[in-house]
Amino acid sequence: MAESKNQKGEKSMKNSLCAICGGKLYIQKTTLDRLVNGHLYLFAKVPVQACSQCQEIWIPGSEAEKMDQAIQGKRKPRRQIAVPVF
Repeated sequence: MAESKNQKGEKSMKNSLCAICGGKLYIQKTTLDRLVNGHLYLFAKVPVQACSQCQEIWIPGSEAEKMDQAIQGKRKPRRQIAVPVF
């Protein structure tokens, strides 16, 4: 899919619209967390498509597959951190 940049320098997905509200989708990197069977997984700098209007995010299939592989123990983490629980 073709990309262009808006005035803020964000990459937009040409002709890609949000399925929720119809807003334009932009490519950005974000941090995602997943809690699976009592284990917290943190995924940093994940490229996603984000809506400029409703801020809904869409995770590309290839990135979701990488996250699934990490949760299944098929990928090693770059680092580990301690997380306080309250």
